[in-house]
Amino acid sequence: MADTVEKNPLIYLYRSLEKADSRRLGKWLDSPIHNQRDDVRALHAYLVGADGRLQKTNALSKTRIWKRLFPQEDFDDARLRQTFHWALKATESFLAYERWREAPINEQLALISSLRTYQDPSHIERALKKADQLQEQDRLKNETFYRNQYQLELERDEYRSYHKLLDKPNFQQIADNLDLAYLIEKLKVSCNILYQRRMYRQEFSLNFLPEVISRVEAYDLKAYPTLAIYYYVYRGLTEEDVRGTHTTLLRDTLAEHEQLLSKPDLRYVILMAINLCITHMNQGHEAYAREAFEWYKLGLHQDVIAENGLLTRTTYLNIVSNAIKLREYAWTEDFIQRYTHQLEDDIRENTERFARARLGYEQKDYDTVMPLLVQVDFKHPVYNLLAKTLLLKIYYELEEFDALESQVDSMITYIRRKKLSDLHRDNFTNVARLVRQLSRIPPRDQGKLQELIQKIEQTTPLNDKQWLLEQARSLQS
Repeated sequence: MADTVEKNPLIYLYRSLEKADSRRLGKWLDSPIHNQRDDVRALHAYLVGADGRLQKTNALSKTRIWKRLFPQEDFDDARLRQTFHWALKATESFLAYERWREAPINEQLALISSLRTYQDPSHIERALKKADQLQEQDRLKNETFYRNQYQLELERDEYRSYHKLLDKPNFQQIADNLDLAYLIEKLKVSCNILYQRRMYRQEFSLNFLPEVISRVEAYDLKAYPTLAIYYYVYRGLTEEDVRGTHTTLLRDTLAEHEQLLSKPDLRYVILMAINLCITHMNQGHEAYAREAFEWYKLGLHQDVIAENGLLTRTTYLNIVSNAIKLREYAWTEDFIQRYTHQLEDDIRENTERFARARLGYEQKDYDTVMPLLVQVDFKHPVYNLLAKTLLLKIYYELEEFDALESQVDSMITYIRRKKLSDLHRDNFTNVARLVRQLSRIPPRDQGKLQELIQKIEQTTPLNDKQWLLEQARSLQS
């Protein structure tokens, strides 16, 4: 039997609690309405300690916890597990209540429903009026807002049917809000499915989607910008748009009405738009490079690209690559300065070096770039190969062909030794061999140059195809 509770579900929850959360949980457990067990209160006090943080690993042994909770009794594993069970239940109830209380309308709607039992018209009227005020103050106009409005209209009609029979029914408002809540949710779910289908070639059933789209298109979308936002995401997923008109329209609408979306919804829309742009860029639609750049800037400004304050290496380098492609060098430098700290500690230094090397390479600052690339050492082999490829291109452009030959040999050996996907293995092998062939062609040998150009054009996968073609064609003149 392991003498630790580190993997207990309760401990996982406590790890995510901030000090303020721990204090509120303590008050929750002190209330006999939510918890009547002294051992649960004692367990909470022990786990968070004096500073409100979860105890260190060495303090999470079963025997140490038992001695604090039951100092006069012999250790009983079953009883300790029971304490953890009830503590977990109480903590889960606290977390559910905290989430429920985040939106005051939840409590108000529950109050109205409860007041119907007491048959007090004046009290119900006051509660309905307060609910109206809360809805008017809510800046978000997402599916949750319309669902709450639908529920509120139902409660208002329930009140009318008992106390104001002569008043006009509000059936239209009930139906309209239900429609809007459903249409927004249906579009969001459909967009997720369409994206999944595109990325992973999975088949799904999209029932009623044509009818939904037809109904959405009948709305004045300027009057319902949240509905418009998800409709434009849908169009981006389903229509070929070489110039990026749909994503531009989506971005303009979002920029004007971003306050209507919650932070998670804002993150979803921005990341979906970026992924749409990347998909089109991979298909050779160059207009999407600028569009992706604008979405990255919007996502950074809204602080929704990082998750829990951290940027992934892939996202960080994609942003750098996209900006460099557009020759936004000053912006790239500013991005590196401002956002490198959001990378995980163990990848930060290497990733920054590689990003600065990419930027320096585009600016032909080889004296700065080469020392950076020599120092880059990623644990992930693909990033190491990206760095080696960049060094290979520099050797070619500087006409350091002996160093180039050595680098090609080093890359091919590295590729053979490392575990890579077939796609990455073929791509980097193709790059290394074609650069070598390019470097060995005698000057102005038009026949061999043309053969190589055709070979480059036909080779796939080949991420550096454009650079190779530019170098080969420059030798033809």
